[in-house]
Amino acid sequence: MRARGARLFGEVLRPPADTTGVRRRDGRVIVTDGPFSEAKEWIAGFDLLEARDLADAVEIAAKHPMARGGTLELRPLWDFDVNADHVARTADEEADRDRRLEPSADEVLATLAGATR
Repeated sequence: MRARGARLFGEVLRPPADTTGVRRRDGRVIVTDGPFSEAKEWIAGFDLLEARDLADAVEIAAKHPMARGGTLELRPLWDFDVNADHVARTADEEADRDRRLEPSADEVLATLAGATR
């Protein structure tokens, strides 16, 4: 892929347990802990955001045009080194696969509410 120039960029997504959903309905921001996708849902596109933390990412995502009618799925990335031993990396990350490492939706909303006071 690299030799052909076909790989533009890529990162390893954290597991679904770290997913955070962001929607905006009637001017209200709704934040939910994941995973929550159903089989009938599909990815229509993606944006790679650089944010300080999850609260910052939620604030950015809440202003995205797609938040009005859809749900934006926020997932942090695991560091990815193309030269690393990915079998070993996967084994090391296995313990965290079904455990949420990110703050909960309630914690994020409390952080955002505190920032607007």
